[in-house]
Amino acid sequence: MRRPNWVSAADKLNNVRSILSDYRAVGESIWTRFNGGRAGTLWYYRALVREFKRGKPNRLIHELERAAVELEMLAKSQTSALVEEVK
Repeated sequence: MRRPNWVSAADKLNNVRSILSDYRAVGESIWTRFNGGRAGTLWYYRALVREFKRGKPNRLIHELERAAVELEMLAKSQTSALVEEVK
């Protein structure tokens, strides 16, 4: 990864960690903050990880991927729980 991308990756990591923290606090309503909603936001972080991984692997990108996967897993588990409540 070229050096200028480190700043971008660090910013994205901070953002996804903030989303995770807020999601744990407020739940599904968090998605209203994003123009892409739930699906678009999750897609965005998956796409970022794919793009950053095209460069040389490093700890920063690994942490970004881990946080993005954690957000996706949490969102899926919450969605599953909501479906169960409706049944």
